Amino acid sequence: MRGGVELKIRVLVIDDDEDLLFLAGKFLSREDERFELVSAITDQEALRRIEEEHFDAIVCDHFLGQGSMTGLELLEWVREFNQSIPFIIFTGRSQEAVAIRALNLGADYYLKKGTEEFRDLFAQLADRIKSEVEARRAEEALSSAMEELENRVEKRTAELSEMNEKLSQEIAERKKVEKSLLLQRELGNTLCKTDNLIDALDIILKAAVKLEGVDTGGIFLVDDKTGQLDLSTSQGISSHFLKGIFGEDGNIELEGPVYFTKDNLPVSTDVPGQYEGLTAAAVLPVIFDEKTAAILSLGSHSHDEIPETDRHTLEGISIQISAYMARVRAQEIILQSQTEIMNTFETLGDLLFIVDNTGLILQANSNAISRLVESEKALVGRSVLEIYPEENQQEVTELLQGTESGEVTQLNIPIVSTKGERINTETRIVRGQHAGKEVLFIVCRES
Repeated sequence: MRGGVELKIRVLVIDDDEDLLFLAGKFLSREDERFELVSAITDQEALRRIEEEHFDAIVCDHFLGQGSMTGLELLEWVREFNQSIPFIIFTGRSQEAVAIRALNLGADYYLKKGTEEFRDLFAQLADRIKSEVEARRAEEALSSAMEELENRVEKRTAELSEMNEKLSQEIAERKKVEKSLLLQRELGNTLCKTDNLIDALDIILKAAVKLEGVDTGGIFLVDDKTGQLDLSTSQGISSHFLKGIFGEDGNIELEGPVYFTKDNLPVSTDVPGQYEGLTAAAVLPVIFDEKTAAILSLGSHSHDEIPETDRHTLEGISIQISAYMARVRAQEIILQSQTEIMNTFETLGDLLFIVDNTGLILQANSNAISRLVESEKALVGRSVLEIYPEENQQEVTELLQGTESGEVTQLNIPIVSTKGERINTETRIVRGQHAGKEVLFIVCRES
């Protein structure tokens, strides 16, 4: 039964006796309405029908006439290409040797004609056909179900394997991203502790070659005046590599990062030497003040191309180099500005004190030092209140605390040297920035 519908049992009956074929059709149809019988009188007709049509079972007489194949020969021929179709030998000859050979050749049953009443004989034949066909169909259904189950398991296993592979790749990629972010953060923290550009670039390069897809590199500064490359630090790449890109006198300007695979590397990798075995490379410009200030050049001997995650990291590192250069430049400008301020006050003859928010003296010009103490060391780090008479210190404290940014406070209170000498001065106090910190500038002019 399939989908609630009883399946027909299509049976090929092969016999040279037309009367028996008639009786078989009559009695078998009565036994079960599912039977659909097809007759073949000769061996050739049987061969043709077996080749062209589908049957659920075959019932065959052993002797099909002179010059014809026997039922056993027909059975042997069928079993060469169909091992499972039920095949029953139905014969009037009672020969034990025939029965044994039939079973050895793969017959499912051997039934002798004439041993019982026709009704009982065909009832027995019908039962045997039904049991063999149903057993075969059950086996085929089980086999089909098992095959479908195996296919589903195989498909699901493949899906799970693919999902697991994707998950593994995502985890690996996430770890690489986390490692990259950690490297950039640690690099940023380290760069904050150094003010030397060459040392900083060396730290940066050593960090870059630790990436999975990078194992060699170099950082080159570009001379502001000549535009020539100056190797700052190297881990296996020299300026010769960049000359292969820009030429001996080429323009160093780059619009953005350039990545190379083995097929388009600008140097020979087959000749034994510095670049032997190089398989990928990257050249990244460091942009500062809207021009190329340095070149970050890196390579790999293990990857066919620089991995995408490493590219993002390298581009982030090139930005860090630019930011570091900006910080160093800003510090240089601040230092230069501070020097100019101190030089200005040195030429004016006024006494200058730079005081922090707690009232400690951070710096003083030479005039202040020579008038009040014997050396700068004796002044720096002292409270500014100590240069004023004790009776005026509370007033000075209130004035210092009340001075707002951009506002000039004036006072006419003498200052006192370490030797006790009182110096009458006109003093101006202004709040401002010095070395990145909020301070008070106190300028005293002798009166």
